[in-house]
Order: sequence, then C-alpha cells, then structure tokens
Amino acid sequence: MARRMDRSNEPLVAAFAEVLRDARGRAGLTQEELADRAQVSVRFVSFLETGKRQPSLSALAAVSAGLGMEMSALVIAVEERWLTTNRHPELPTGGSSAR
Repeated sequence: MARRMDRSNEPLVAAFAEVLRDARGRAGLTQEELADRAQVSVRFVSFLETGKRQPSLSALAAVSAGLGMEMSALVIAVEERWLTTNRHPELPTGGSSAR
C-alpha cells in the first residue's frame, strides 16, 4: 500500500507566510494592493500571511505575479527560509531534492 503524503507541514507554511509578508513589504504594497494585483481576496492574502492557508500552485502564480516576481524566486526564498529555520527538515514524502 502506498504511503499517504502528509500535507500539513507547519514549518513550511510558516516559512511561506514570512517570505510573503517580507516580499510584500519590500514591494511597498498593502495587503489590499497585493490582493488586487493578484486577483484574490484581501482575506486570502491575510490567511496566507498568517499561515492559516497554504497556497495552491495557481495562488502561488497569482501572488508572485502580483508581487512582480517570478514564481521560482518566491519558491526559492521559501525554501531558503524553511531550511534556515529547520536544522534537519525532512524532505516531503515522494519527492527528492534535485539541483
């Protein structure tokens, strides 16, 4: 039987929330402005920034576009934050780290 992937990775969600808040601040945007640019609700941006929601790939693309950055740059920043706050993070089940 296949192992079920754990989709609740609180340290990773927290890293995304921090990176999103920082990136929005560096862009000089309010949550309202980012929401408008990303075509999502202000509440959704707030939930992402507080770690109450995880972004889908579509949301990740929309938010990164709203920030004026490539999605890969946002993901790299999240990974770097996650690795620095977790001394020995486990790789997500079913994935590998290839660079």
